[in-house]
Amino acid sequence: MYRFVSCLLLAGFALHAEEAKKSYLPAGIPDLQGVWSNKWIVDMANGRFAEKTVEVPFTAWGKKLWDERTGNLQKEDPTLNCLPTGVPRQQGTPYPTQIVQTPDLAIILYEGAAHTYRIIPTDGRPHKKNAEELWMGDPVGHYEGNALVIDSIGFNDRTWLDSSGHPHSDKLHLTEKFIKVDAKNMRYEVTIDDPVAYTKPWTTTYLLTQEPGMEIMEYWCTENERDRVHMVGK
Repeated sequence: MYRFVSCLLLAGFALHAEEAKKSYLPAGIPDLQGVWSNKWIVDMANGRFAEKTVEVPFTAWGKKLWDERTGNLQKEDPTLNCLPTGVPRQQGTPYPTQIVQTPDLAIILYEGAAHTYRIIPTDGRPHKKNAEELWMGDPVGHYEGNALVIDSIGFNDRTWLDSSGHPHSDKLHLTEKFIKVDAKNMRYEVTIDDPVAYTKPWTTTYLLTQEPGMEIMEYWCTENERDRVHMVGK
């Protein structure tokens, strides 16, 4: 009986070691490749959508914008004009995302909204000196264990952080982590640092699920757009 249990334990350890090996690419970086989906993160600070509710530390400027946007039912949402969604909002849309990795780059392809993409250097280079007024920011990345960490600056102030209307300024600094949980699940963690809109940095998280066999489709917001006329707000 003892030998039987020992054999089962050894087999389990061997299987776990093999699965762990499969979770890394030959370059020694975590394998995050594939198509990932998530539910619609309408409000990134609300536990109905994110993993837990977060108390958002608004400045007076940030709270004023938040109250205006929620008060008029988001009638000025920039995506109604098919403008780029920006991040982190793009990662919280109900459309799949594809991640492609090379030893020196991580590439994120988004199906929804303006069909945007991000190319993230992971070779140690610094931010661009002229990074400013960008819809998706200027990202640089590195790996920490089983996570891809992306540091982004250089944003414009024309996007919303989520569909509810959490605001940001052009001083926005994002730190995102794509954390591999297991073969089919990944945690997305984002820290918002914007001294104009918030009194201190704050963090939220939600889960992404891998969809084997799924491919992202062609999608254009501007084609046959019929929604904006119905978004009357109040």
